Amino acid sequence: MYGLILMLHVLICVILIIVILVQSGKGAGIGGVFGGGSDALFSAPSGSAFIRKVTVGLAVGFLCTTILLTILQSRRAGRSVIERVGVPQQQGQ
Repeated sequence: MYGLILMLHVLICVILIIVILVQSGKGAGIGGVFGGGSDALFSAPSGSAFIRKVTVGLAVGFLCTTILLTILQSRRAGRSVIERVGVPQQQGQ
């Protein structure tokens, strides 16, 4: 179960990165800061509604898998590392 959710999480991460990089920016880069993109304020939003919905869906999926992996890992490792390994006892001198 944990491995399946982890693979789904990694897949969502990769697809989310690709979808974000495909989208064009609203500010048109540094030109928007110095007045080069002043007409972009009143123009139609760039990018399609479909890509924005996919991005939101992937972000929600990323959040859900992150929380689920955190819960599963906390239940999986009930003991600390020191309890599992054991600490060697020092002999008194």
